[in-house]
Amino acid sequence: MRRLLLGGLVSALLAGCHGRTVSSGGQDHPLLPKPLRAIALGFHHLGIVTGTYVRRDEADDHVTLDRDVALAGLSAAGNADSVTWLGHSTALIRLKGMSILTDPVLADGIVLGAPLPHRHVEPPIGLADLPKIDVVLISHGDYDHLHLPSLKALVKRFPKARLIVPDGLQPFGEKAGFARVDHPREGGVVIAGATRITALPAVHATRRNFLAIPDGKANSWDIRAGTRSVLFVGDSAYGSVFRDIGRSRGPFDLALVPIGAFEPATLVSDMHSCPEDAARILDDVRAGLGIGIHWGTFALSPEPLLEPADRFLSASAGHGRARVVRIGETMILARGGTAGRP
Repeated sequence: MRRLLLGGLVSALLAGCHGRTVSSGGQDHPLLPKPLRAIALGFHHLGIVTGTYVRRDEADDHVTLDRDVALAGLSAAGNADSVTWLGHSTALIRLKGMSILTDPVLADGIVLGAPLPHRHVEPPIGLADLPKIDVVLISHGDYDHLHLPSLKALVKRFPKARLIVPDGLQPFGEKAGFARVDHPREGGVVIAGATRITALPAVHATRRNFLAIPDGKANSWDIRAGTRSVLFVGDSAYGSVFRDIGRSRGPFDLALVPIGAFEPATLVSDMHSCPEDAARILDDVRAGLGIGIHWGTFALSPEPLLEPADRFLSASAGHGRARVVRIGETMILARGGTAGRP
């Protein structure tokens, strides 16, 4: 009943009123005019806070792995180049002996200063299960990407790990206790062991406030080790920046791209990619393999739980490059942008 009432309120606000249009993924996404959009976003955020969008009843074996299976896959990967999706935009990327953890949201408990959306599912791999982490990489400062309790827990367990954040977000790393915090500007490079990490643009922003007002930057990250190249897009709408990235830096062996939290499109299409947008990002950056992230974990939007995955695969049909993995699943990266399970 709560879902129906809130959905009705948002639908009423969305009906028949459009402001500017965002063109992406071959589609036009008209946005509400600013005054109405602010009101509708308020109801949308109320839905997030109250758990209206939670769809635990739709979660099944297609969303998350059994814990024992997930841990076995993580262990079996050994020192091979691999990626393990831990839910939302959290991924463990292992390249040439370096372990890079992206947008970690793994700490347990509720912290008032670090609010998180309700979960659809619990991750099968926790912070205590992780191998040694060398680099923690943050795409932007939203609460569900830059999670201070998780960062503090990581510092405690891996005191030598270094943190890399978009420029301007370094105070959060210092507050978490990292001994070394790098904050390159767009185009800046950080060298970590044999890994070269470059700050690239994203069509997004940090909104670390309850009014969702942009108050910081967001990046995509180009991660390279030896001949291996990975593009991490933690959260972004579609934009021409990805065509530019593909022309100047592609092709990539692997791209991690956001595919969920795209509804209501009239409210969020300028900050989140729909699955078709994500498929276009893979084309633009010339990714050999693309894995969809930012779905199936947090109740951020009203679309059915499996819709992002189904539409992402459908939009990429015929290319063979798009993959959907389950939370906790590890993929071994082979040559030429292919991957297999350990």
